[in-house]
Amino acid sequence: MNQAWKSFLIEQQTRINTETAHIEKTDDLDKQAGQVCPVIDLAVLKVTGKDAARFLQGQVTCNINELTEKTCSFGAFCNVKGRVIANFLVLKSNDDFLLILPTELLDSITEKLRKYILRADVQLIDSRDEYCLVGINKSSSDSFSFSPVPEHELHMVSEPFRLLKLPSSRSRYLAVVPAEQAIELWSLLTQEQSYHASNPEQWRLFDIEDKIPWVDKETSEEFIPQMLNLDQLGGISFTKGCYTGQEIVARTHYLGKTKRMLFLAESDAAEVPPPKTAILDGSGQIIGKVLRAQKERNTIKLLAVLPNCELDSENIMLDTTTKDKIRLITL
Repeated sequence: MNQAWKSFLIEQQTRINTETAHIEKTDDLDKQAGQVCPVIDLAVLKVTGKDAARFLQGQVTCNINELTEKTCSFGAFCNVKGRVIANFLVLKSNDDFLLILPTELLDSITEKLRKYILRADVQLIDSRDEYCLVGINKSSSDSFSFSPVPEHELHMVSEPFRLLKLPSSRSRYLAVVPAEQAIELWSLLTQEQSYHASNPEQWRLFDIEDKIPWVDKETSEEFIPQMLNLDQLGGISFTKGCYTGQEIVARTHYLGKTKRMLFLAESDAAEVPPPKTAILDGSGQIIGKVLRAQKERNTIKLLAVLPNCELDSENIMLDTTTKDKIRLITL
């Protein structure tokens, strides 16, 4: 984490532990109010060089050539079996590309990609200290004091802040900015517009409720992109041509054999189930796995990869010692 950004958050009377990526505040905030959150689960990998676009085009599921300075896209890196190693949001910045992906996978993805560079003019730059990520949940009654802001999902503006609009049932935005601008934006929202300072757990919960999947170390290389609903998020191009894992991903699409997809669910379990926790049906058979989960007051919200056929939703449970039931949520 950028040191100036970390110091600023500490000055805001926020307690931070970068080793566990955990920020705590004592306030029990109303989710409907305008909120601003430090997003520390994600980091930026910059891909630069004259061959950067061609290089990425041969490695990722989305169509890099369709990106503009005003649009961004979800996408994924896959292994040769079509399993997602890591997924990301990608945006174009002049001739560079900024990939927003889970912090804990940044080093391993960089290492894997370097093996494919060969003689291409491509540089991979760990930019977690250069860029800070600020999440904004805009309330329906608030308006931003700065303009312009992106009006459509996965659209982006660069001035006065680099801001992209997320696909969401709310009005959620992600700012990708240097530390100085992150501090300016945070101060503007909290001091001039009465936004609540929230925590990373709240932002993680918003992502879960909006079914935005983030693969971590536990679930890396576990699911094909369609199981994570990346096709529904526009993160897969079926016309762009070859990339690592493309044959499996395309075959699944054209043969209509996507047997599992991502569902939002909740549980009254006492403990948050870790990623990859098995999910059982009424007969005790494994039918799916937890992608990620987050506690919300007295319940747990989770994203689960489950069969996309009709399920006996009254008898789905976590494969834990207490066999806690989960309930599917239809928004």
